[in-house]
Amino acid sequence: MMFRAWLRAPIVAAFFVAAVALLAPGRAQAQLGTGGTTGTGGTSGSSFAASDFFVGVQQVPGVNLSLAEQGRFFDKARCECAAPVQIFVAIQPASISKRTTVTGTTGTVSLVLGPGCTSTLGQVVGNCVAVPNGTEKVTTFLNNTSFTVPSDAHFLSTNLLPGTDAGTANCDSGLQFNQTLNVNIDFDGDGSVDLPISTALYIDLSPPPPPTGVTIAGGNEALIMKWTTTDTSVVNDLLGYQILCSRADQYQVFKESGTDGGANGPFTSSFFTCPATQTASGLLGVEGLDPTFICSPLLSADTSSYRVRILQNDITYAAAVVAIDNSGNASAPIVGYGTPIKTLSFYDVYRNENPQDAGGASGGFCALATSRPRLASTLGALLAFGLGAIGAAVVRRRRRGRR
Repeated sequence: MMFRAWLRAPIVAAFFVAAVALLAPGRAQAQLGTGGTTGTGGTSGSSFAASDFFVGVQQVPGVNLSLAEQGRFFDKARCECAAPVQIFVAIQPASISKRTTVTGTTGTVSLVLGPGCTSTLGQVVGNCVAVPNGTEKVTTFLNNTSFTVPSDAHFLSTNLLPGTDAGTANCDSGLQFNQTLNVNIDFDGDGSVDLPISTALYIDLSPPPPPTGVTIAGGNEALIMKWTTTDTSVVNDLLGYQILCSRADQYQVFKESGTDGGANGPFTSSFFTCPATQTASGLLGVEGLDPTFICSPLLSADTSSYRVRILQNDITYAAAVVAIDNSGNASAPIVGYGTPIKTLSFYDVYRNENPQDAGGASGGFCALATSRPRLASTLGALLAFGLGAIGAAVVRRRRRGRR
């Protein structure tokens, strides 16, 4: 009787049912898809989640750009030059063991640009564009645990925002936006996405405005440049300023250093330019933002003046100060001209102000005479001085005699 009552206890009954379920045939196969993610095509038939994958961009093969480096890489100049990159997709090392949970491997992995684009179609659909050569078989991807797709900054800068001329890669658009890169996985090959993975790339095609109020004054072997600082509440991604200059509007001022292969001067460029675009537009030297004409280090965003030193006096120089943002875009250079001049010291003025009377100083309380004194004047002054001295001596002797 006591044994029967024990069997009727709820906890024991639940334990008995669970044991029967575990021992039932075919139950292990039914558990394979448990925990699978759900996309537009339904359950994926695996335990993979979006966090099990890594999507990166590589400028140098094998080296992924950090988020900060990605934010600085996709600028206007690299868009114009179609700077080559690689899109790298991989299974996270800790998630490789989940490959055994995949029940269907006849589908594909596809790369698509555009917000909300979870289609595997290899064509433009609305605001979605497939990445060229961006498709891999699921079996190959799972076996290799990664795949790499060659691309470039021009394509990845394609504007796909609704209502803004979507589908065009216009490097002169002046836009700043987040580009969405989707990795769409169709495990079972039914044409529907089982697992979408999205990442954002910051695209900055908008250079900052040029500084205003720029003045150039000549100093001794120098140019003194001043400007009005840019309002950082309006241009909130301002990195700082750099100055470019050229001798006689065509010659490089500072020679190349011995460690850069003759590519740059002693100052490192904080902006990137596309040489092919500059040359095609006929923009050379300072006007073309040529890095070999940089004449200053990177100046902070609150700097409003700089002295370009080690120049040659009496030679005209072309110069411009440009604003630079965090993405490496530089403002259009507004070129001005200045001539260093020798600064005259008091000694220089004293010796050279009157070439016909070298050594003659003019004016001021320090000047004793403006011309040589006459002989009669000199003798008269000496005689008066002598008589005064004799008179003083006689007065002193009389005083002593009275004592």
